[in-house]
Amino acid sequence: MSEDETKRSREPRLRDFARRLLTDDEEKGISPREVLGAVIDGGDKAKTELVRMVAREVRTYLEGLGLHEDVRHLMTNYSLDVSASFRLRPLSDEVEEPAEE
Repeated sequence: MSEDETKRSREPRLRDFARRLLTDDEEKGISPREVLGAVIDGGDKAKTELVRMVAREVRTYLEGLGLHEDVRHLMTNYSLDVSASFRLRPLSDEVEEPAEE
């Protein structure tokens, strides 16, 4: 076993795999662009599926709470009256005048 082969066998498998993928060896038929494109495409699909799963779980949870029934009951049996007033008052009774120099 040569020194180069011994060194390669001690390298972590992932690093060795990445090194083999990213070399410009046309005989393998794998280009770094293809690998990167596949990773990005797979990541996008995984993200979309994750969002879909979370949305489904949240929808199921909210339906289980029965909030839609409570909101429907409030909207059909009650009316909403809002009255508001706003007043601006100074923080102190005396208004301070700027000092003259």
